[in-house]
Amino acid sequence: MTHDDDFADLDRMLAALPLEEPPAGLRSRILTSTVYRPEPAVRAWEPWAVGTLVALTVWLVWLLATAPNAGARFVELTTSLVEDGGLTSLTTLLWFAVGLSAAWWISQLSFPTARRVRSR
Repeated sequence: MTHDDDFADLDRMLAALPLEEPPAGLRSRILTSTVYRPEPAVRAWEPWAVGTLVALTVWLVWLLATAPNAGARFVELTTSLVEDGGLTSLTTLLWFAVGLSAAWWISQLSFPTARRVRSR
């Protein structure tokens, strides 16, 4: 038992309904708010990143200005961490240079795109 005629009746009734006219300028308003919308000047994360960097900079400047010998202690701490971590050995510096060079050369490679063959 099929009810195809019921669907046909329903389609006819829906087509017979009087439709209300859309508001004036609806299409242009939709296009303006979607397709033609101008791109924002900055992305949402950029002000947060700039604000964070400014806050860190202000904090570091305040720390260095108010603490006696803070700059010298910071430099001492940094150099001792680098030396104790073995980052000043020639072998480490050599491998760092090799890795950096390899990363740069690999990023400069360009591969040709594969052409698609059309089948007839």
